[in-house]
Amino acid sequence: MATEPIVEQRKDEEELLFAAVVRILSEDLYPRKLEVIREYIQNSSDAIDDWSKVADVVNDDSTPLVKISIQGRSLIIWDNGIGMSEEDIPKLKRIAYSEKQMGEEAGYKGIGKLAGIAVAEKLKITTTSYGDDRLWMFEFRAKEMWQDISEKKKQGIQEPASPVIRRHTSIEFTTVDPKDHYTIVEIRNIKESCSELLDPDKISEFVGDVAPVGFNPEFKHGQIINERLSRALSDYSPKAIFLSRPDGRKFQIFKPFNNHMTIAEPGFIEVRSPAGVGLLAVCWYTSNAQHMGEKILPSGKIFSVEGDSVERRRKFAGLVYKLFGFSIGDRSLPTRTLWTTAKARAEWFSGEIHIVDKAVQPVTDRSDFVETKEREQLYEACRKAIVETLNDLAQTISDNRRAFQSAEKLGKLAAKLDRMLNDGGIQRADAKHYKHNLDEGVGILQKRKCTDPDVKVLLLQTSKRLAQVKADIDNPKKQKKSPSLADIVTELKMPTKARKVFQITMDTLQAHYSGDSDEYETVAGKIYKALRSKY
Repeated sequence: MATEPIVEQRKDEEELLFAAVVRILSEDLYPRKLEVIREYIQNSSDAIDDWSKVADVVNDDSTPLVKISIQGRSLIIWDNGIGMSEEDIPKLKRIAYSEKQMGEEAGYKGIGKLAGIAVAEKLKITTTSYGDDRLWMFEFRAKEMWQDISEKKKQGIQEPASPVIRRHTSIEFTTVDPKDHYTIVEIRNIKESCSELLDPDKISEFVGDVAPVGFNPEFKHGQIINERLSRALSDYSPKAIFLSRPDGRKFQIFKPFNNHMTIAEPGFIEVRSPAGVGLLAVCWYTSNAQHMGEKILPSGKIFSVEGDSVERRRKFAGLVYKLFGFSIGDRSLPTRTLWTTAKARAEWFSGEIHIVDKAVQPVTDRSDFVETKEREQLYEACRKAIVETLNDLAQTISDNRRAFQSAEKLGKLAAKLDRMLNDGGIQRADAKHYKHNLDEGVGILQKRKCTDPDVKVLLLQTSKRLAQVKADIDNPKKQKKSPSLADIVTELKMPTKARKVFQITMDTLQAHYSGDSDEYETVAGKIYKALRSKY
């Protein structure tokens, strides 16, 4: 029996979205309130990129900037990007509406422009575009709207979203210089529960880690990383973002890498499609380092910085995905999606995976990627290119570090014995023990795997030094004569009965070790030391 679809009968103007959903969408979308700042920086970044395409045409040489300032309980974000026109302003009232093209700009879902209503009483956006002599002022009175919705709900009234939004928003304009182009976002009277949005230290750390900012010019590895990424990524465009603190102090925000960190030279990995033709991503990485001789070499172990807790010290451990310069997820996401074994090795490194394939798209809250075949292709290619490379490198780093540490430790032993030999010699009773330690040390050095040429030289030099010290110990002139039985008896003032017991014991030992005088001297020396300390 054939079936036919049921055609729903409805009025053309039937409202399917009700006002309460606006609050649900806005508040649930940002569990971490600092994400609101990222949304507006994302819009600013896109606006600056759009302006750069026409700046030369209109002979505008102004420096692209984003400025964030904290003023009382309000947060202000300013950019001198392309701005918004008369046609753009009314569209600010639309939820989840965007004319940005997916895969061409960082923001495209049309939600971020109203992010401020989730955390503050009022949102105001002031903007003008080049050639327009009007400065447009859009205001969204969020607190009034929430109160309005709540009161209506108590009365059993369910209002459609559109009229409620219209009632609590307004648009005005004033005249300005038509050459101006900028946007100001004011998030006014931020809620007490969202006070992290007013903390300059938290804002600086968050923006530096998730936004497309550059490296501090003083960071010694910054230039080479910028050059490599600029050559590989057509959309690599770090933005100058400044933050003004409540006390008026202003500073530029940079990525969280500086010369106070002892880190290794950065490395780079290109991630290509399975066919090896298309470039899917570019990864740069670094690791903690330490002085090994005259060089600074990777030291391995979990990447850490200064901090008053384990969480703070390890906050930059692991790689992070970047799309249009913005972080997707946190530093645990690559570990979860790429490493199937030896996951601890992922945290030995810090760095970024810049995604070239823009068909890979983030979920709305940018905590992960949308599940698509492009995402799976990216993950598979990253496992082969990045994970295999870094796991192998981690093993090499570990081998080199252990080899250096062994050489350093045994070098100190050789130096100690050298000082003893040159300062009157060593006790003959201790000679066998020291020679055993030296032989054992040479064996350890011979077994150490190592690829660094300088550490290899150090291993060889240390082995030779240990062998020389052993030869010096065998030189009778370098050995102190062990104290005789009579010396010990006199020194410890043994009574007659104890002296006889001691004499019998030492005679028995000497007879037992008659074929190995070195072993006798070793045991006798230990007995003498024990008597001196306990008798």
